[in-house]
Amino acid sequence: MKILFIINIPSPYNIDLFYYLQNNLSDYQFHILYISETEDNRQWTTNKEILRNVYVLNTKTFKFHNKLDVHYIHVPINTFSKLNKINPDIIIAWEYNLAAFQGFLWCKIHKKKYISATEGTLRNERNLWFLQRFTRKVISAGANAFLVSGIKSKEKLLSWGIKKEKIFTELLTIDIRNFSNIKREPAQDIILYVGSMVKRKGVDLLIESLPYINGSYHLRIVGNGSKEELIYLKNLAQARNVSENISWCGFKTGTDLLEEYKRATVFVLPTREDCFGLVLLEALAARVPIISSKYADGVYDIISNNKNGYIVDPYNSEDLGKKIETIINNPILWSQWEKYDADIIHKFSYNEVSKGFIQAIEYVK
Repeated sequence: MKILFIINIPSPYNIDLFYYLQNNLSDYQFHILYISETEDNRQWTTNKEILRNVYVLNTKTFKFHNKLDVHYIHVPINTFSKLNKINPDIIIAWEYNLAAFQGFLWCKIHKKKYISATEGTLRNERNLWFLQRFTRKVISAGANAFLVSGIKSKEKLLSWGIKKEKIFTELLTIDIRNFSNIKREPAQDIILYVGSMVKRKGVDLLIESLPYINGSYHLRIVGNGSKEELIYLKNLAQARNVSENISWCGFKTGTDLLEEYKRATVFVLPTREDCFGLVLLEALAARVPIISSKYADGVYDIISNNKNGYIVDPYNSEDLGKKIETIINNPILWSQWEKYDADIIHKFSYNEVSKGFIQAIEYVK
């Protein structure tokens, strides 16, 4: 049976997942159709050459800025000719972009099965424009089954009236093995943030919380940002008298990134909005205590509040600062939470995640 994935761009996490599926689920022949090669705000090193049956659409890409982030619209030119050539039995397409919508129409025309996959949630889809609402309405009404990346994306589909029995979960995941193999050597006072510095990620909210921490601490910011973003954040740190407590580490990957998790006392994600927040899973696998914004929708699959971390309102600077202080000042808490993490991490293994794909495929066959 030929299964085609339609997904935005190659990323380290989807390449690793597709590689696992191609090499471990021999009952199916998996093909991957990427909408575009990359987006210019990514510094990922990817190796899609390890995959079989990979295709990339010809697209025209438009970029626009909103108040929180940069967004990309890819307009595919040759979707139907690609689909005719591949001729899949089932299409699994992520989200509701133009290529996914074209895949949906192709399935209807050729009487093939269509599975709609989503990471979106009610919060990050609350301000949609007409065409976005239209494609969601049509696809949700006609898809044969649905795949969700976590609790919050399932909550969205249920609110749209999708029947529970048509929804299957494939948790968003990464290759957790390198992070799980870290031999932790946490310092006494290191706060770690990993991610970009766009406004959506809330690095400014984290800086605002630092004056509320009593005792020593040092924030390490690992990630990239524009010149304007970096200037703004450094000026904010200076205005709050915390500049000397911050290291701006730049983008890191591989062993350099693992070393950051190895030494971190606490990991903080102060985001204003995230469909999931894969860095939370990196921290979980590395057994670093986590403090996450309640607006990172993946946190509800990762943290049991007060058992392996805290879920906070990032706009409450004092509470965020005091939560960081609590973890820094309680080494016993670290060891308790590390043990609890082991019970959660198993569900993010590729073996467990692949079960959601199998269940959805078997449902529509």
